[in-house]
Amino acid sequence: MKKYKASLTVEASYVMAMVVFALAVLVRTAYSRCVETAEVMKLHWRVEQLRYQEEDREKSLNFGQVVKSSGKVEGYIHYGDWEKEIAAGVHEPEEALRLITIFEFDGQADEE
Repeated sequence: MKKYKASLTVEASYVMAMVVFALAVLVRTAYSRCVETAEVMKLHWRVEQLRYQEEDREKSLNFGQVVKSSGKVEGYIHYGDWEKEIAAGVHEPEEALRLITIFEFDGQADEE
């Protein structure tokens, strides 16, 4: 059996404590980034979902809210020390179709 000095064992325990602490910080940081990314994706999904609905609505998220009113959808998230806001206009395909028919009508009138 090989014997080591006690000081070597104590130094190794300090190094192991620092390694374990660094890994714990790394895992915690990765988890918080994962939660941030998932919440922003949920916010964007809810905003896009409300853009295509007819009636004005309000949806709650875990750390925020999405509200649709007067032709605009706005959502926000506040989680810890960061926050994210997304605003988008309501999708109205009938307006685009009306504009296209106006231009098509003008083009046909010029040809005659």
